[in-house]
Amino acid sequence: MKVLTVKIQDLKEITEFRDFYSQQPLDQLVESYKNDGQQNPIHISPDMEIINGYRLVDAIKIAGGTTVDAIIIEGKPTMRKRIVLNQYREKTTDDHLREVREVFNMFPKRQGQKKPDGEKYDRDEMISNSLGNRWKGDVIINKVEHILNNDLDGDILSKGILEKNWKVDTCFDFLKSKMTIDQENGYGFTQQLIDGTYSVAEVNRFIDQRYALDKKHSHTFVIPQKANFYNMDCVDLAGLTEYLKKVDLIITSIPYWALRNYKNGQNRQLGQEATKEEFAHNIADIFNKLIPTLKDSANVIINIGETYKDGLAQGIPFLIKEYISKETPLIHKDTLIWSKKNARPQGEKVKRTLNSIEYLLLFIVDPKKSKYNQLTFPVEGKKIKITRGVKDVSNKGDRSPKRKSVTKNYGKLTSHLDEQQIENIIITSVGKNHDIFKISEIGHPAPMSAMLPVTLTLMLSDEADLVCDPFAGSNIVGKCALELNRQSVSTELSKEYFDIGCEMLTKGAENFDRDSLDIINEMVYPDLHRDQDTNTRIAA
Repeated sequence: MKVLTVKIQDLKEITEFRDFYSQQPLDQLVESYKNDGQQNPIHISPDMEIINGYRLVDAIKIAGGTTVDAIIIEGKPTMRKRIVLNQYREKTTDDHLREVREVFNMFPKRQGQKKPDGEKYDRDEMISNSLGNRWKGDVIINKVEHILNNDLDGDILSKGILEKNWKVDTCFDFLKSKMTIDQENGYGFTQQLIDGTYSVAEVNRFIDQRYALDKKHSHTFVIPQKANFYNMDCVDLAGLTEYLKKVDLIITSIPYWALRNYKNGQNRQLGQEATKEEFAHNIADIFNKLIPTLKDSANVIINIGETYKDGLAQGIPFLIKEYISKETPLIHKDTLIWSKKNARPQGEKVKRTLNSIEYLLLFIVDPKKSKYNQLTFPVEGKKIKITRGVKDVSNKGDRSPKRKSVTKNYGKLTSHLDEQQIENIIITSVGKNHDIFKISEIGHPAPMSAMLPVTLTLMLSDEADLVCDPFAGSNIVGKCALELNRQSVSTELSKEYFDIGCEMLTKGAENFDRDSLDIINEMVYPDLHRDQDTNTRIAA
């Protein structure tokens, strides 16, 4: 091809061509032209229309040049020629996306038609060839086109494919089915995809998990003779006559004040009050409405963590204790401490000491009737040994004891009990609750420690007692109650967390093992033994 020198003033611009690619800085091009002159020719049509080289022409003009070297491309200028001449250009994601869309436009659908030379019009192959064989076959090409034509605002999926190597099939599945499920059920994952919180593959999985749980569980979940779980406001529990004067123990973790959004569907959530005093009053009002469900012997444990503002503790646990004592018939008996071995800060940027404790406020209905079991924790260095019958008999007639071991799930409970030192401090770790995340990858924003309810349940209730969690969340309390052979009743406003909690209760029921629990009981109730006929503990 012959290179010509032409006057810049004689060149014609094609607006569509000039604006096709993103604007880029011209400084390096200007400097290069000043030092070394024009290194590469531009491309023009026979009518002096610029096909390719707009940035170079601009740079030469800025540097004071009046002429430019050019190659004439015969025929009418087309966008296809412009794209071909820019194969090795440094492009933005927007540039790539415009090229892809333009290629699809170059080859419109022509059902049954042939090319001018009589050959078959293979649109999919031509598109694939023009895009460097990035996608091959009519199925994948059709899916790409569907995504291009139906993408979310901001071309989230198309850019994800080009920039982040998202799979075409995954993006297509989201548009064809997952997005509709998400929007019809109000899960909110589409918005999180748009916000960049999750990838399309993550969103598809989360929608599948939520939908599967929704289909599996209605708003009431029952394990006969063991558990009842309600997707409702906890204060409505007092309106169910079967629970009047039936609850033996409440263990619950109330929302933090001014820290988290719990996605429970309310416009103004508990914990989002303007003042801490309003928050404390609302908490007291809830427990006042739950009073009719409590037996006279009942205990109420409220787990509450501190809130910090500008590094300053707001005294929330003490305020809750004050308002409940003042505004309800409940009597404050004691404050226990939950010592978190690997506590996590709340994310403030200000410096403060790392608070590794939360508070367990213990309230009772009647001081003369409240239930309390004295627990005996293992002595350091000594492990309880449980034997059941004999294992072997030697030739001398000596019999070796057959050791009874606990199952894996109860092994976690015994390890937890081994950690305890004194009864007003509950020692346990925090961190990822793997049971929750096996059920749903989203999990819960503030899951209770899996071991926290263990000591409290053993200390403040007996087997077959009814344990209640009015702020159940993912229902750690209910799962623990079933593993310790208590009954459970719980409520949760959020359908998402309710669904997770149903699965947790199922795990608790499946985990129950009589022999393992007997070992737990012998660890903590050494002065009691079980009546095999009535299944109750009696003094030794």
